[in-house]
Formats: sequence, structure tokens, C-alpha cells
Amino acid sequence: MNAPAILLSLLFGTATVMTVALTVAWLHFGRQRHVLTWTASYAVGMLQWMANAGGFFLKSPGWFILTGVGLIISGSLLAIGVRQRSGKPLRLAAFAIPAALATLGMALAIGPLASQIMQGFIIPAYVGVLLAVSAASLWPKGRRFTPPELVFFIALSAFVVVQLALAGSATLIRGPELGKDLYRLIFSIFMPTIYVATAVTAVLVVAGDLAQELRRQMRHDPLTQVLNRRGLDEAAVQAIAQARRHKRRLALVVCDLDGFKALNDGHGHIAGDQALRGFAQLLVSAVRRGDVVGRMGGDEFGLLLLDSAASAAADVMERVRIELAHLVLPGVPVTGLRASFGVADLIATDRQLEDMVARADAALYAAKKDGKDRISIWSDAA
Repeated sequence: MNAPAILLSLLFGTATVMTVALTVAWLHFGRQRHVLTWTASYAVGMLQWMANAGGFFLKSPGWFILTGVGLIISGSLLAIGVRQRSGKPLRLAAFAIPAALATLGMALAIGPLASQIMQGFIIPAYVGVLLAVSAASLWPKGRRFTPPELVFFIALSAFVVVQLALAGSATLIRGPELGKDLYRLIFSIFMPTIYVATAVTAVLVVAGDLAQELRRQMRHDPLTQVLNRRGLDEAAVQAIAQARRHKRRLALVVCDLDGFKALNDGHGHIAGDQALRGFAQLLVSAVRRGDVVGRMGGDEFGLLLLDSAASAAADVMERVRIELAHLVLPGVPVTGLRASFGVADLIATDRQLEDMVARADAALYAAKKDGKDRISIWSDAA
């Protein structure tokens, strides 16, 4: 078996393995759109490498045209998948029109024009620009790269460099062999490594997204989408440590819906669930970015307000209390939901969240005892 056959077998094998791996990932791990799009990209890649082999061994222009079309479609699907994963707007025309122009140019280069320079330049230049846009779309906003994202970004960037190097070397082709050697050298040395690297790092991104989603599910309440008790405890460890390190204030609010059991018993659990969701959304919208909201169990919620004294936290909760009374929820026939709130400051003797919870709970009990639908600060209830 000669070197080109080995090279094409390696690329075909990589595309096949990736198609199978991504198909399994899509079927069993959430069926995300971008994973399905990447699966299609590598499935087209399988066909494209087969067509490449047919063109190489049969010396048929038709097979080379199919190869070029496959490269365009495969690269476009990879870029579309990155765009889907990023959650950015996706305009298919922005991909379809350049792809159609590249396909037309490639067909003319192989057919009527018979230009080896255009044959070697159009596809690598198109794929290189496309993957550069993909790498830019992968760049996260408001946060750092996760390790899988970073290696995938590096692999895509390397792929861009290789494709643009191929396009550049194609402009040096001046005769039957002159310039082709450099093109073949770049392709044979770098293309297999970069293709495999991009494939492997794409799988790492899928696996990393899955692991992150599992961690999110472990820390979040599925009904209200705020933190669960475990997530709240973990967030409190960091919040308390930062407050002590930087000598800042920290306030804890413990609150629950007044008469929640009666709502559940009288109108069913669907109404109760809607009330919990609405209350949680109201709490999240009332606090600042960086503050922590968690469901401690049942209808009880806990909030950690960073850089806030208990009095400031009480002011925020007063707005929540007023808005809650006017909240209208689908499926909840009861109007004018009510809630009680207990607030406690972080003090020098606190070592963990439970220390603050004990005082906030005492304040909440005092609010209930005084008639409910009110806010009590621990210092006032002690």
C-alpha cells in the first residue's frame, strides 16, 4: 500500500470513528443540535475521503468535484455546529451562499478552466476562512475557556493555519509538478495530525459539556432552576471565605411562602409547583449578579447577598414581598401570594452556612409569630 492510500485510509478511519462516537453521544447524552450537526459533518467527511480516493486512483475529474463538494459541506457543518453550540444567531444564507460560490469556482477550475492553481486554492482558502470564523464563534463571553474548549480552539486555529498554508502553496504551482511537491508535503505532514486533533478535541468538548451539565444538575433544583441545598452549601463556603478575606459584609435571607401547604392541599401540586417557580424567579430577578439563590427544601429558599448588611438585604426582600402580592401565575387560582423572610448578618463566630441559617431561621420564626407576610432581622428577633 502506497503513502497516499495510507493517508486517505487514516483520514477515512478518523471520520468513521468520529461519526460513530458523535452518533452515540447525540443519542444518549441530551441530543443537542450541535452534536448532531457535527455528526453530519464527519459523516459527509467519510464520503468525501472515499471520493478523494476514487479521484486519486481513477484519475476522474468527477470524483474530485465530489471531493470538493464534500469538503465544503463538511467544513460548513462543522462551523454551523460551533455556531449552534455558542448560542449565537445562525443565518444559513451566510453559509449557503459562500459555499455555493466556492462549489461553482471549484467545478469551473476542474472543468472548463482546468486551472491547477484554482483547484488547489479555492477549497483550502474557503475552509480556512470558515474555520477561522468558527474559532471566533467559540470564544466565550463573560467567562474563561473551559479546558476542552481551549484545546478545541487551538486545534481549529491550527487547522486554519494548515488550510491557509495549502492555499498559499497552491499559488506557487506553475507546471505539471512545480509547486505540487510543497502542497503535497504540507498536506501529508500536517493534515492527518490536525484532522485527528480537531476530531478528538470536538469529542472532548462534547464530553466536557456533558460533565458540566451533570455538575449543574447535581447543584440545581430541577423545579425552580435555582441552586439546591448542596449547591447553596458549596456557594456559601466560597462566599463566607471571600467575605472574611476581604472584610466585607454578607447577609443570609431564609424565606418561605405563607400558607403553602393549604395551597397544595386546596389546589393541587401543579398550582404549588407554579407558585414555587414564580417565587424563585422573583427572588432571582430581585438580587444582583453574583448573589446566590437556592431552594433549601419544600417552599423554603435561602439567599446570600454579597457586600450587603442585613438592613440592605431586608430592603431588597421588602420589594420582593410587595411584588409577590401582585404576582399572577398560570394555574394558580389564588391571588396575592404571601411570604415571610428572616435575615441574618455574617458575624465573627460563623464558620459555616449552618451558623447563619440558625439565626436567619430564628428571625423567620419571629416573622411568622408576628403575623406572617413580613421581614424580620435576627438582631431584632434575638
